Amino acid sequence: MSYVDSLLSATSGSSASSTTSSSTSGLGMDAFLQLLVTQLQYQDPLDPMDDKEFVAELAQFSSLEQLTEINSGIEGLSTLTQEQQMIGAVNFIGKTIEANGTAVNVEDGAATSVTFTLPEDAATCLVNVLDSSGNIVRTVDLGATTAGQVEFEWDGKDYDGNAVDDGQYQVAVTATNADGEVMTVTSTMTGTVEGIQQVSGSYYLDIGGGRYVAFTDITNVVNETTTTEENS
Repeated sequence: MSYVDSLLSATSGSSASSTTSSSTSGLGMDAFLQLLVTQLQYQDPLDPMDDKEFVAELAQFSSLEQLTEINSGIEGLSTLTQEQQMIGAVNFIGKTIEANGTAVNVEDGAATSVTFTLPEDAATCLVNVLDSSGNIVRTVDLGATTAGQVEFEWDGKDYDGNAVDDGQYQVAVTATNADGEVMTVTSTMTGTVEGIQQVSGSYYLDIGGGRYVAFTDITNVVNETTTTEENS
């Protein structure tokens, strides 16, 4: 393997493992071409480079250039995707949305509601409210519950009837059907988007009370204007 071959192997491996590195952090095409010219200038006249080896190194340069262009394209696509997410997130500010989630926020003793969906009639239905440490602070027995969407409104009190501290809590629903089988229950929460936050390149919507939802978790955008008109 020639000196240029070894450089190409090392640099190609580095390019494949990291598509976000700056082009100035490694040798570019111009530098590699300069290395090739230098190699030709200082080759042994009694043992010149074989034509096939020379063509092979040129092909390696071409492959490296294509790989660099692909990496640049991926970086550009990633940037464009983040910009589109940012624009989409901003458009949600001020709108009321429904999203998958189990978070409940308590403020001044009042708790936000959570809506869960039962795939079939439930013979038993228990709703556990957990604090930030995962401790159950309250269990509400809803008894037999009809299939469909069920809105759960917690009174913000613990087992002893005392108001809990303000903050975020989680609800966990356990429901069984007539045969005693545990059902899969999905839960959604509602809130008005107050802002956005970026985490690891992705944007999340702030719906108040420390509750954040991803775009993929949004299930519905509530049209308050339409709802008001229908009710009137």
